[in-house]
Amino acid sequence: MLLISGVTKSYGRTKAVDRLSLRVGPGEVFGLLGPNGAGKTTTLKMISGLVFPDSGTIEVAGVDTITRPDEARSRIAFVPDQPTLYPKLTGREFLRFMGRARALPPREVGERIDFCERLFEMEGWIDIRAEAYSHGMTQRVALSAAFLSKPSLYVIDEPLVGLDPAAAGTFARMIRAAADGGASAIISSHTLSAILKLCDRLGVIHEGRLAAVFEARSLSEADLEAAYFGITGTSPAEAGSYFSG
Repeated sequence: MLLISGVTKSYGRTKAVDRLSLRVGPGEVFGLLGPNGAGKTTTLKMISGLVFPDSGTIEVAGVDTITRPDEARSRIAFVPDQPTLYPKLTGREFLRFMGRARALPPREVGERIDFCERLFEMEGWIDIRAEAYSHGMTQRVALSAAFLSKPSLYVIDEPLVGLDPAAAGTFARMIRAAADGGASAIISSHTLSAILKLCDRLGVIHEGRLAAVFEARSLSEADLEAAYFGITGTSPAEAGSYFSG
Protein backbone atom coordinates (compact mmCIF):
# COMPACT_ATOMS: atom_id res chain seq x y z
CA MET A 1 0.00 0.00 0.00
CA LEU A 2 2.89 2.36 0.82
CA LEU A 3 6.32 2.04 -0.76
CA ILE A 4 9.10 4.51 0.08
CA SER A 5 12.37 4.03 -1.78
CA GLY A 6 15.57 5.92 -0.95
CA VAL A 7 13.86 9.17 -0.01
CA THR A 8 15.99 12.16 1.04
CA LYS A 9 14.88 15.64 2.05
CA SER A 10 17.02 18.58 3.15
CA TYR A 11 16.18 22.06 4.39
CA GLY A 12 19.20 24.16 3.51
CA ARG A 13 22.19 22.38 5.01
CA THR A 14 20.06 20.30 7.36
CA LYS A 15 19.24 16.81 6.12
CA ALA A 16 15.83 16.01 7.63
CA VAL A 17 15.40 12.59 5.99
CA ASP A 18 18.28 10.54 4.67
CA ARG A 19 17.79 7.71 2.15
CA LEU A 20 14.75 6.32 3.93
CA SER A 21 13.09 3.18 2.55
CA LEU A 22 9.97 1.52 3.93
CA ARG A 23 7.12 -0.74 2.84
CA VAL A 24 3.74 -0.84 4.60
CA GLY A 25 1.41 -3.56 3.41
CA PRO A 26 -2.39 -3.62 3.08
CA GLY A 27 -4.08 -4.07 6.44
CA GLU A 28 -0.97 -2.99 8.37
CA VAL A 29 -0.67 -0.29 11.02
CA PHE A 30 2.91 0.98 11.16
CA GLY A 31 4.22 3.16 13.97
CA LEU A 32 6.98 5.71 13.44
CA LEU A 33 8.99 6.63 16.53
CA GLY A 34 11.85 9.04 17.10
CA PRO A 35 12.97 12.07 19.10
CA ASN A 36 12.10 15.63 18.17
CA GLY A 37 13.76 16.62 14.91
CA ALA A 38 14.41 13.03 13.83
CA GLY A 39 12.46 13.40 10.55
CA LYS A 40 9.10 11.85 11.42
CA THR A 41 6.88 14.79 10.49
CA THR A 42 8.84 15.51 7.30
CA THR A 43 8.40 11.86 6.30
CA LEU A 44 4.63 12.00 6.87
CA LYS A 45 4.35 15.26 4.94
CA MET A 46 6.23 13.75 2.00
CA ILE A 47 3.94 10.72 2.00
CA SER A 48 0.93 13.05 1.99
CA GLY A 49 2.28 15.17 -0.87
CA LEU A 50 2.65 18.35 1.19
CA VAL A 51 6.43 18.26 0.78
CA PHE A 52 8.35 16.82 -2.16
CA PRO A 53 11.51 14.77 -1.58
CA ASP A 54 14.82 15.88 -3.06
CA SER A 55 15.38 12.34 -4.30
CA GLY A 56 13.78 8.92 -4.10
CA THR A 57 10.20 7.83 -4.76
CA ILE A 58 6.99 7.33 -2.79
CA GLU A 59 4.06 5.24 -4.02
CA VAL A 60 0.60 4.90 -2.47
CA ALA A 61 -1.37 1.92 -3.77
CA GLY A 62 0.94 1.88 -6.78
CA VAL A 63 0.52 5.60 -7.53
CA ASP A 64 3.62 7.79 -7.56
CA THR A 65 3.10 10.81 -5.29
CA ILE A 66 5.37 13.02 -7.40
CA THR A 67 4.30 12.24 -10.96
CA ARG A 68 0.60 11.72 -10.11
CA PRO A 69 0.11 13.80 -6.94
CA ASP A 70 -3.65 14.41 -7.19
CA GLU A 71 -4.43 10.73 -7.70
CA ALA A 72 -2.14 9.78 -4.83
CA ARG A 73 -3.70 12.35 -2.47
CA SER A 74 -7.17 11.01 -3.25
CA ARG A 75 -6.11 7.74 -1.61
CA ILE A 76 -4.73 9.35 1.55
CA ALA A 77 -6.17 10.91 4.69
CA PHE A 78 -3.64 13.07 6.53
CA VAL A 79 -4.00 14.38 10.07
CA PRO A 80 -1.15 16.69 11.15
CA ASP A 81 0.18 16.91 14.69
CA GLN A 82 -1.60 20.25 15.17
CA PRO A 83 -4.80 20.02 13.14
CA THR A 84 -6.71 23.20 12.39
CA LEU A 85 -10.32 23.76 11.40
CA TYR A 86 -11.97 26.75 9.79
CA PRO A 87 -12.84 28.75 12.95
CA LYS A 88 -16.12 30.15 11.64
CA LEU A 89 -17.45 26.74 10.62
CA THR A 90 -19.01 24.28 13.01
CA GLY A 91 -17.57 20.80 13.23
CA ARG A 92 -20.48 19.44 11.21
CA GLU A 93 -20.06 22.09 8.52
CA PHE A 94 -16.35 21.33 8.31
CA LEU A 95 -17.02 17.60 7.89
CA ARG A 96 -19.63 18.31 5.20
CA PHE A 97 -17.06 20.48 3.41
CA MET A 98 -14.51 17.65 3.58
CA GLY A 99 -17.09 15.23 2.22
CA ARG A 100 -17.77 17.51 -0.75
CA ALA A 101 -14.03 17.89 -1.33
CA ARG A 102 -13.84 14.11 -1.55
CA ALA A 103 -16.82 14.05 -3.95
CA LEU A 104 -18.80 11.77 -1.63
CA PRO A 105 -22.59 11.53 -2.07
CA PRO A 106 -24.31 14.01 0.31
CA ARG A 107 -26.52 11.36 1.91
CA GLU A 108 -23.53 9.13 2.56
CA VAL A 109 -21.62 12.04 4.04
CA GLY A 110 -24.50 12.78 6.41
CA GLU A 111 -24.68 9.17 7.54
CA ARG A 112 -20.92 9.01 8.16
CA ILE A 113 -20.95 12.31 10.09
CA ASP A 114 -23.80 11.03 12.28
CA PHE A 115 -21.80 7.87 12.96
CA CYS A 116 -18.65 9.82 13.89
CA GLU A 117 -20.70 12.20 16.04
CA ARG A 118 -21.86 9.28 18.16
CA LEU A 119 -18.54 7.48 17.98
CA PHE A 120 -16.43 10.36 19.30
CA GLU A 121 -19.20 11.68 21.57
CA MET A 122 -19.47 15.03 19.81
CA GLU A 123 -23.17 15.51 20.55
CA GLY A 124 -23.87 18.91 22.02
CA TRP A 125 -20.90 20.72 20.52
CA ILE A 126 -20.41 19.55 16.92
CA ASP A 127 -22.78 22.36 15.86
CA ILE A 128 -20.79 25.04 17.69
CA ARG A 129 -18.23 27.07 15.73
CA ALA A 130 -14.74 25.60 15.83
CA GLU A 131 -13.26 28.80 17.26
CA ALA A 132 -14.66 27.67 20.63
CA TYR A 133 -13.13 24.18 20.52
CA SER A 134 -10.47 22.81 22.82
CA HIS A 135 -7.54 20.91 21.32
CA GLY A 136 -9.23 17.62 22.11
CA MET A 137 -12.45 18.65 20.39
CA THR A 138 -10.50 19.79 17.32
CA GLN A 139 -8.65 16.48 17.28
CA ARG A 140 -11.90 14.50 17.32
CA VAL A 141 -13.24 16.43 14.33
CA ALA A 142 -9.95 16.07 12.43
CA LEU A 143 -9.87 12.32 13.04
CA SER A 144 -13.52 12.09 11.99
CA ALA A 145 -12.61 13.85 8.73
CA ALA A 146 -9.96 11.21 8.10
CA PHE A 147 -12.34 8.32 8.73
CA LEU A 148 -15.07 10.05 6.71
CA SER A 149 -13.35 9.37 3.39
CA LYS A 150 -12.38 5.74 4.13
CA PRO A 151 -9.01 6.14 2.33
CA SER A 152 -6.52 3.48 1.33
CA LEU A 153 -3.85 5.00 3.59
CA TYR A 154 -4.15 6.88 6.87
CA VAL A 155 -1.20 9.18 7.66
CA ILE A 156 -1.58 10.49 11.20
CA ASP A 157 0.88 12.52 13.25
CA GLU A 158 0.40 12.30 17.03
CA PRO A 159 -3.24 11.13 16.98
CA LEU A 160 -3.66 10.76 20.74
CA VAL A 161 -2.58 14.24 21.86
CA GLY A 162 -5.52 15.98 23.54
CA LEU A 163 -7.76 12.91 23.57
CA ASP A 164 -9.19 11.57 26.80
CA PRO A 165 -8.83 7.80 27.44
CA ALA A 166 -12.25 6.98 25.96
CA ALA A 167 -11.61 8.89 22.74
CA ALA A 168 -8.11 7.43 22.48
CA GLY A 169 -9.60 3.95 22.80
CA THR A 170 -12.18 4.77 20.15
CA PHE A 171 -9.46 5.91 17.77
CA ALA A 172 -7.50 2.70 18.37
CA ARG A 173 -10.55 0.57 17.57
CA MET A 174 -11.37 2.59 14.45
CA ILE A 175 -7.87 2.41 13.00
CA ARG A 176 -7.77 -1.33 13.65
CA ALA A 177 -11.18 -1.77 12.00
CA ALA A 178 -9.95 0.23 8.99
CA ALA A 179 -6.89 -2.02 8.74
CA ASP A 180 -9.03 -5.14 9.06
CA GLY A 181 -10.97 -3.77 6.08
CA GLY A 182 -7.79 -3.60 3.98
CA ALA A 183 -6.59 -0.04 4.56
CA SER A 184 -3.12 0.78 5.87
CA ALA A 185 -1.91 3.36 8.35
CA ILE A 186 1.35 5.01 9.29
CA ILE A 187 1.22 6.76 12.65
CA SER A 188 3.80 8.88 14.43
CA SER A 189 3.81 9.22 18.20
CA HIS A 190 6.03 9.96 21.17
CA THR A 191 3.90 7.79 23.47
CA LEU A 192 5.72 4.47 23.34
CA SER A 193 3.22 2.42 25.35
CA ALA A 194 0.24 3.62 23.32
CA ILE A 195 1.80 3.12 19.90
CA LEU A 196 3.00 -0.35 20.89
CA LYS A 197 -0.63 -1.37 21.40
CA LEU A 198 -1.83 0.32 18.21
CA CYS A 199 0.64 -1.01 15.67
CA ASP A 200 1.71 -4.20 13.93
CA ARG A 201 5.26 -2.98 13.32
CA LEU A 202 7.30 -0.12 14.71
CA GLY A 203 10.15 1.81 13.13
CA VAL A 204 12.62 4.05 14.95
CA ILE A 205 13.86 6.99 12.92
CA HIS A 206 17.03 8.70 14.11
CA GLU A 207 18.85 11.58 12.45
CA GLY A 208 16.71 11.15 9.35
CA ARG A 209 17.40 7.45 8.92
CA LEU A 210 15.19 4.46 9.66
CA ALA A 211 17.47 2.84 12.21
CA ALA A 212 15.41 -0.24 13.13
CA VAL A 213 12.05 -1.94 12.53
CA PHE A 214 10.39 -4.24 15.07
CA GLU A 215 7.40 -6.55 15.19
CA ALA A 216 5.20 -5.01 17.88
CA ARG A 217 3.96 -8.37 19.16
CA SER A 218 7.52 -9.43 19.97
CA LEU A 219 8.14 -6.48 22.31
CA SER A 220 7.15 -5.62 25.85
CA GLU A 221 6.98 -1.96 26.88
CA ALA A 222 10.31 -2.36 28.66
CA ASP A 223 11.87 -3.92 25.55
CA LEU A 224 10.63 -1.04 23.38
CA GLU A 225 11.91 1.61 25.80
CA ALA A 226 15.32 -0.04 25.99
CA ALA A 227 15.55 -0.34 22.20
CA TYR A 228 14.35 3.22 21.62
CA PHE A 229 16.71 4.81 24.12
CA GLY A 230 19.58 2.68 22.89
CA ILE A 231 19.08 3.62 19.24
CA THR A 232 18.44 7.32 19.79
CA GLY A 233 21.00 7.82 22.55
CA THR A 234 18.39 9.47 24.74
CA SER A 235 17.04 8.71 28.20
CA PRO A 236 14.93 10.42 30.86
CA ALA A 237 17.03 12.86 32.87
CA GLU A 238 17.53 12.55 36.61
CA ALA A 239 15.47 15.29 38.26
CA GLY A 240 15.36 14.42 41.94
CA SER A 241 18.40 16.50 42.91
CA TYR A 242 16.63 19.68 41.79
CA PHE A 243 14.26 19.48 44.73
CA SER A 244 16.66 18.11 47.35
CA GLY A 245 18.74 21.25 47.80
